[in-house]
Amino acid sequence: MIEKGWVTIDGRVVQSGDRAMPDAQISLSVAANSQLQSSVTVVLNKPRGFTSAPDEFGGAPALSLLTADNYVSDRADAAPPRLPERGLRVAGRLSSREMGLVILTTDTALARRLAADEVQETWRVDFRAAPPADAIEVFAQRLRDSGEINVVADLAHANCVLLTTPTLAKGVLSSICDGQGWRADVMRIARGEISLGDLPLRSWRVLD
Repeated sequence: MIEKGWVTIDGRVVQSGDRAMPDAQISLSVAANSQLQSSVTVVLNKPRGFTSAPDEFGGAPALSLLTADNYVSDRADAAPPRLPERGLRVAGRLSSREMGLVILTTDTALARRLAADEVQETWRVDFRAAPPADAIEVFAQRLRDSGEINVVADLAHANCVLLTTPTLAKGVLSSICDGQGWRADVMRIARGEISLGDLPLRSWRVLD
């Protein structure tokens, strides 16, 4: 919106990098308000083997999963909404080697906020057998330079470990598992204030 000249501070068009005083009057243009009202945010449970953004390689695009057959709603009779052909941006990429939450939105402000490095994420690592005895220690040690990390056993799911982290480099958890010879599925279940919930794999819903 700033790039389009749709934001003003005290009547002056904002430039990228401008800061506002606490008592400043910030205003949005009619076009900006219209875009906010018509914005759409999609939550997708991406399987492995799909790329989260069109410019990525190594799998089919996750956008191809946004079909009527994969749509989920709280209302049984709800028809899938018509999604914009262009403008859906990924708010936090996810490696094709990992599964789980992908957020696609036309809301520029939300996309920028969720793309920030300090945004907290929650991951579940699902081991094919009982987790190795040193799994929690290994994750904590390998991620110690990534910021504040919390690694615990997932008491609600057998053979799983839960991690709460700041934004990680794409695919880093899968790389740790591969490097240790662990057979496990890595799933992102939350990013920022948005969580996957009970959304089935390959399914998508529109965020209210």
